[in-house]
Order: sequence, then structure tokens, then C-alpha cells
Amino acid sequence: MHYYDIYPQIVPADRVSEIRIHPRFSHAAIPRGGTWRLEMRHAPGGGVTEKGILPAYVWADRDGVPLEWHLEESGDLIVRGYFAGEQEHNLELFITLDDNPDYFKNQSFKIYSLRPDWFALRPFKIDSHLHTKGSDGKEECRYVVSRYREKGFDAVAVTDHRRYEPSLEAIAAWKELVPDFNIIPGEEVHAPDNPVHIVNFGGRSSVNALYRADEPRYRREVEAISKVLSPDVPESIRFAVASCRWVFDRIREAGGLAVFCHPYWIMSRIVLPEPLIDAVFADRKFDATELIGGFYLEQSEANNFQAIRCLEERGRGPSFPVLAASDSHGTDMFPVNRPNIANFCGVSTSESADAELFNWYYSVVLAEGSSTEQLISAIKKDRSAAVEYPRGARPHIFADFRLVKYVSFLLREYFPVHDALCRDQGLAMIDHLAGDASAAERLKLLNGRVARRREQFFRAD
Repeated sequence: MHYYDIYPQIVPADRVSEIRIHPRFSHAAIPRGGTWRLEMRHAPGGGVTEKGILPAYVWADRDGVPLEWHLEESGDLIVRGYFAGEQEHNLELFITLDDNPDYFKNQSFKIYSLRPDWFALRPFKIDSHLHTKGSDGKEECRYVVSRYREKGFDAVAVTDHRRYEPSLEAIAAWKELVPDFNIIPGEEVHAPDNPVHIVNFGGRSSVNALYRADEPRYRREVEAISKVLSPDVPESIRFAVASCRWVFDRIREAGGLAVFCHPYWIMSRIVLPEPLIDAVFADRKFDATELIGGFYLEQSEANNFQAIRCLEERGRGPSFPVLAASDSHGTDMFPVNRPNIANFCGVSTSESADAELFNWYYSVVLAEGSSTEQLISAIKKDRSAAVEYPRGARPHIFADFRLVKYVSFLLREYFPVHDALCRDQGLAMIDHLAGDASAAERLKLLNGRVARRREQFFRAD
């Protein structure tokens, strides 16, 4: 539970901004008058101030810069300061008592200052690769996307194996009732004689349908592509590499994002031959790659391989965007007669707990909005961070360092409240599916809350 609303929490870099800190409960009220003594300090996380750079190795509690502030009659604390550079800022309120020298309390409020190119953008939590009962998943598509909303997702793509239709079914089910949750059309493409899995994220039509409708044409076109590939591509994999090009191009023609999936997927061995992985990376015809994919904890080697390989490839250039995706095939598990698992998940053995992979891996995208077109544009501009955050673990974020620092702040300061608002909406969606007659009205009342919170995070009004 958060005790204070802070508006805005994201401010423009290198200028003066005013911050409003609103206690949400009486027990969180900031004391005033009498023998209470208040002092505020500003400690820039990166050590950069309006007048220069803070000295290193200063460990005292109160080594920050004094701030201009006042308490309003409403009890809100108004802070005004200059927020230099692009960095996190720690605003500390020190509370002491004149008649009790042993009393000391401090409260910390976090702010992040952004340069202009990112200040107009907003953060969105997305999953670009997941499955439903439309292919080999456990639950039907309307339920699956409801569970994702419950976990704080702003956008998800249903990407069933070889099937585009389940994504359209999910969109149709919730488009009117939950307009601020973007369910994105998609599919996982398995082109004939090509072992590489490719996600069609956001395409306006199915690529699987193209080769099914006219496989001889697909083969002719792939053979033509194979003839213009680099002579370095071995003959044994030329068709597969050419097929990847064909799929990537068809996805883009449909307006989608072409995603090279889980290159280091491991079963009894790494599924894709290493020379094929090398060739797809060398060809660089995809739009983005899954740096983190849907692997269980015992398969952590695969994610490690993918992370290092993608980072090395980006360093060699040309660079490419990276994503994280759950590749989940179910959102629920039932730990029947398994009390240890039930206790760990906080449920009884007759209730469902979150399935593995679900909400473990996702991307945070900085975009102008959460529409499919806006998200694809932002990802292509390399404004996506791959997040690895299994239940009970620490988050790991993969992107350029500038984005990693910002997303680290967002995971701690923005997404917990954002996710709580999404949770209410997701639960109402699930109740609606279960036949609760009041759920549709609740969904109408909940619409817009997440968007309003997002804007308040960036704007004081």
C-alpha cells in the first residue's frame, strides 16, 4: 500500500519543477506546528546538481541540498527545486521533536528527471508472445488476456501456434468493455520446412494463412530468395534462412513487427542448429529479437545464452531492438496435494496459483501511446527493455544503460500502483466471463483509471 501520492514523479531535466506530496491516510500525515521540526533535503542520485557535481564519498545522512518547500492547509507538502540532468532524485523529509532529542524520523520520496526526447513518452508493460487454448495453451483466449490485465499489462499479443483467429476473438470480446487495454492481433508463424519460430506481432492479417492458401507459391518465392543469399550460408540451411526472410517481409507487409523467437530454445538439445542461428543474426532481416524468452528456471541457461548473444550482436552492429516475452501456455496452476507449493504461492490446495512463466518475462516500452502502431514504432526505435522477473527473484533489465536506469526506477516507483489499478480491472473481466451480471457496470466505472494515473505521474495537474 502506498501512503503518499506524488505528482508529478517524472519531471523535465535541467529546470525548476514543483512537486505535490499528498498523504493518503491520516496516519501518514506530515506533522506541523508545536515542537515538530521539519527539514527537507535533495540528494540527486547521479550526483549532478544545478551548480556542479557533488563530492564523492560523503556518507552523512544529510549531505543533500536544501529545498524550497511548504505545507499547505490541506496537509499536502509542496516542494520546489531544480532537477539537474537525467537521473533519480531522493527528496528526504527529516522530522524531529524539540522536546525529545531522541525522536527522529525520515521519509523518502523519489523523483526522476528526464531529458526532453523521453519526457513526452509514457511507459507500457507488454507481452508480445503468449498462447491460449487456440493452440496448445490451457485456457481460452478471453480468460488469458483478463489474467494478463490483472497482472498490470497495458498490451498483450495472443500468438497461438499457426493460428491468428484466437487473437481476433480476444480483441472482439473486450474491445468495448475495456477500451484502455490493448489486445494485439498476432500469431506464431511456422513456415513449412523452417524450424525457426517467428512472431507476427500486430500484423493486420495472418502470415500462416498465406502459405496454407498457396504452398507452391511460398516455395517458389523462398527458392528465389535463397538464390540471392550470401554465399557464406551453407546449402543445408539456405531454404530456412530464405524462409525467415519471406516471413519477416510478409509480417511487415501486414503492418506487423517481425520477431525472431527464442533462438536458444533448449529441449534435448538446442533446437536450432548453431549455424542457422548465426545466419539469421547475420542476415538481420527481423525487426526485433527475444532476448529473454519463455524458459523455466531449470532452463535458465537458454536465457543466459540469448542475453549474451543478443548483446554481443548489438555491439557488433547494426543494432536491433530486444524484447522479453513469457511464451506462457497457461496462467493458472492447481497445487492439489502439494502444500509446500500452495504455501509458497499463498493459496490453498483447492485454489489456483499463478503458473510458471506467466508474468515472469515482459517488455517495458516507451511510446507516445499504447496503440499497436505506436508500440511497434517505439520498439523499432529501440525504446523497449527486456525484463526478467520470476516470482520471488530480483528483476534483471536488458537494454541500453540509459533505458535500464529509467526502467529500474519505474519498476520500483510507478508499476506497483499502476499494476494495482490494472488488477481491479482484470478481476472484473474475469467476473464478467464467469457470469457476474454486475461486472460490466464495474468495468465501465474502472475505465480510464490507469490512464489518469499514468498522466498524473508526469503532470502535477
